[in-house]
Amino acid sequence: MSLQARYPELVPYLDDTDDYENEATEFAAGGNRFVVITQRGEIDSSQLVFREDDTGWQLLDADTTIDVLETTSERRGVAAALGVCNASNNDDHRAVAREMVSQVDRFSSVDGPDRGNLACVWTVRHIAFRPLQRWITRTDGTSVFAAELQQCYGATHQEADVGEGGIIISPTESIQGRRNVGHVGLLGPNTGDGNRRIYSNSSSAAVWKQNFTLQSWIARYRDRKGLKIRFYPLPNRTSGSV
Repeated sequence: MSLQARYPELVPYLDDTDDYENEATEFAAGGNRFVVITQRGEIDSSQLVFREDDTGWQLLDADTTIDVLETTSERRGVAAALGVCNASNNDDHRAVAREMVSQVDRFSSVDGPDRGNLACVWTVRHIAFRPLQRWITRTDGTSVFAAELQQCYGATHQEADVGEGGIIISPTESIQGRRNVGHVGLLGPNTGDGNRRIYSNSSSAAVWKQNFTLQSWIARYRDRKGLKIRFYPLPNRTSGSV
């Protein structure tokens, strides 16, 4: 039986801006009934978690990948406990930029969530870890990572002010009731036009790609999906759990 036939009341929450393959998994835990829906796409993928109560299914959370036994409030509380944060220096950005270019079509995300389908944040943080030998985040969700970056910097930077190796992120969020799937990548050199290269995980290929320009990212995530686009330097946390 199709997802639409089994859970018709959940379909309005799903991102319909692309041809996603939707899979529903139901399970029980702690006396509650849950449904996890995974939306898998060629470029990006995401999960939604619902819990049943007396009034029906309630959306608990939606993000790139989710620990289904955590609540939304618990997940969003992660950023507040991460300690002091500053921008990484220029040497760090150059090192990450070299790594991101060298790993195109080489770095596999099959060890990440859902064998790479849900691994856009996972892949970015592992690409950054290789030269830096520290984690820029330990989350694997775009919404949580965006909250951490917001806590670090207070506001998004201007695209032109973020150098090569910096972060572009469009976190998963609700758009007219639907939870549209977001994504994260690393920026190439600033070209001053829409041709700036962006590197990110490919969900279907489960490999690191140079798969966007700034122009094509804007067309997909802002214009097509209605998501925000934010730009940040690589974070460097001097205390806390990261």
